[in-house]
Amino acid sequence: MRIKEVKDSAIENVDFNNLDFGKTFTDCMLVSDFDGESWSEYSIEPLGNLSLHPATAVLHYGQAIFEGLKAYKNSDNEVNIFRLRDNIKRLNRSADRMCMAQVNEEDALAGIKKFVELQKEWVPSQEQGSLYVRPFIISTDDTLRAQVSTGYRFIVIACPVGFYYSVPLNIYVEQNYRRAAKGGVGYAKAAGNYAASFYPTNAAKKKGFDQILWTDINNDYALEELGSANFFFVKDNVLFTPELHDSILEGITRDTVIQLAKQSGMEVIETKITVADLEEYLKAGSVQCLFATGTAAAVTYINSITIGENAYSVESNSFERVLNIKAALDNSKFLADRSNSQWNVVVD
Repeated sequence: MRIKEVKDSAIENVDFNNLDFGKTFTDCMLVSDFDGESWSEYSIEPLGNLSLHPATAVLHYGQAIFEGLKAYKNSDNEVNIFRLRDNIKRLNRSADRMCMAQVNEEDALAGIKKFVELQKEWVPSQEQGSLYVRPFIISTDDTLRAQVSTGYRFIVIACPVGFYYSVPLNIYVEQNYRRAAKGGVGYAKAAGNYAASFYPTNAAKKKGFDQILWTDINNDYALEELGSANFFFVKDNVLFTPELHDSILEGITRDTVIQLAKQSGMEVIETKITVADLEEYLKAGSVQCLFATGTAAAVTYINSITIGENAYSVESNSFERVLNIKAALDNSKFLADRSNSQWNVVVD
């Protein structure tokens, strides 16, 4: 691994108590190029602009995927990268679906770990937030021919961030537009999925909503996910979440919450849930909590949900069993358990 020194760090200009999500970047980036046969040696180098030919394939045909994960600093000044290996595995699943070169799992893990280690001082304290790490891969062939690229670039950048959502959400159930279709790329973390979601999401925000809850408009309006998070609710002390299929992203925080809920003795049901089902439960007053999970969102409560013209309120942020799950999730991020490689990668 090549490491190029950063001469002038920008860290002195950062107010760690006032971090706008995704706007402040660390000094370095991790880079490797794929030439059609193998990846180049990883390079950690000063953050800089990319130079791309106007015909670079990613600009025209959208072969672009990414991941999002976080590093946390505990009270002993130890830094943990939460479920890094799982994010790399999911990156490779996305690459497979998008016909892109996959990274070597062990090399990527070692590279990202070293990348974070070299920038340990950029990780905010537990009270300030976390270091958001963004690995991504883009196609790099210079051609206007619509075909699978042979060349790719793997890059990792990072941002110190505060808390994505500081208050419970007000969401709208979308029944006209779809985020992703069956047989498509919804389960992949592909850049185009997000671009396609912006129009209806912006329309909802203009009406005063924070996020959309997507539905499968061709399958009884089955619930899917929010724009940036998986969806959960509690009914009669049972935790429900939409079952995974190829138009829902398999969230790593989602999986963690399910494991923690089961460990706490809570029943978890992953199943098809329609808008009609959810509205029936809301009208009956049997919904005790609504929340969303994601790397950026962590566990974010939903206190208001609108279906059609009907708005429903739930005091989600006062439901004790989910409060306890959220506390367990938060605690797990800061545990420097060197024996539990499934959860945290500890940065020395």
